Amino acid sequence: MSDGKHEARDGLNAGEEAILRRVGYDGAAARSATSVLIDHELRVADSTLDGVEIMSIQDALMRYDWVQNLMFNLIAPDENELLRQAAELLHDPIGRFVYVHDGAKVSLPVQSFTVLETPQKRQFTHNVTVIGKGAEVEMISGAAVPENVQAGHHVSIDETYVREGARCRSVSIETWGRNMTVDSYSRSEIGAGAEMTSNQIMLASLRRHLSDTKTHIGADASCNDQAIIFAPEGTERNFQTEVFLTAPGARSEHIARMVSAGGRIINNSLLVGETAGVSGFLGCDGLMLSDDGEMVATPSLKAKSVEAQLSHEASVGMIDAEKLAYLMASGLSEDRARDLIVQGFLRLKDEYVPEDMRARVTEMIAAAKSGGM
Repeated sequence: MSDGKHEARDGLNAGEEAILRRVGYDGAAARSATSVLIDHELRVADSTLDGVEIMSIQDALMRYDWVQNLMFNLIAPDENELLRQAAELLHDPIGRFVYVHDGAKVSLPVQSFTVLETPQKRQFTHNVTVIGKGAEVEMISGAAVPENVQAGHHVSIDETYVREGARCRSVSIETWGRNMTVDSYSRSEIGAGAEMTSNQIMLASLRRHLSDTKTHIGADASCNDQAIIFAPEGTERNFQTEVFLTAPGARSEHIARMVSAGGRIINNSLLVGETAGVSGFLGCDGLMLSDDGEMVATPSLKAKSVEAQLSHEASVGMIDAEKLAYLMASGLSEDRARDLIVQGFLRLKDEYVPEDMRARVTEMIAAAKSGGM
């Protein structure tokens, strides 16, 4: 095993590369490090920069004795049956480990992807990410399946540690099969003075998706999270999100933009101000395109100090008739006008998305609305 650099074990074939490019994959020359997990094998684990290590979680446990203290540190395996089953795999864990060293300034993104290639397969993954003190990095992650995979079950656990003074910007894109079930558990610990910006893009249809997320933000640290969510007919998405502002100066902004085109979306979010001198905002905006869908948005605030500044805003509605009439008056058809309104509603802030990803995100939004995903 080389020091800090890990070469691809087998590499990817052309079909696998094509699948991954749909969710943000690019070649090694455009990335600082790459991991690709296919079914239960980490097919690619490759770093081109001394300040970034990327490897299987098994290799990480052998190389660094402190990694064992990070697994199931932010999440308890007895929370539910799926997590208990995942904990039973600790003797032979499946997943990847990313370690950005203290002070590393990473100019090219680190990319990590998961592919489920075998129909009807159940896939467990446990990923650990450590962004060292004062490090700066951009991360791109995604999940995808080949067109022939319509059913299966993916279960993921992600534990992320952003150390003191670090800065991390991330984009995550997923495209699953129409009859798949996905259970994702994400836990993050953001250290003092650190900055985390997270963007999640969930546009493709699937049967059911549970997203369970908890984030703890330290002193003078910030977390800005935005998600765009699309649920076509037959899709159910359930989001359970909790954000904890644990020390003075902690700040957060969590924004979800949701569109139901016949599917069901549940978004329960909780913002907790645990001490004085913290501030946070929850935003949840929903757009209903038909009476066949359903949307539930429940933002909640919990203040444990009179000096915690917390706020939320939620709305669910239909396409604005005046905007629709204006666009149609300019010569657009009603369908095209509706598409443009939906695309604008789901648009992410450009400054939060890597420049080379912006065109792809725009294409995905358009394809989702037209049923092309």
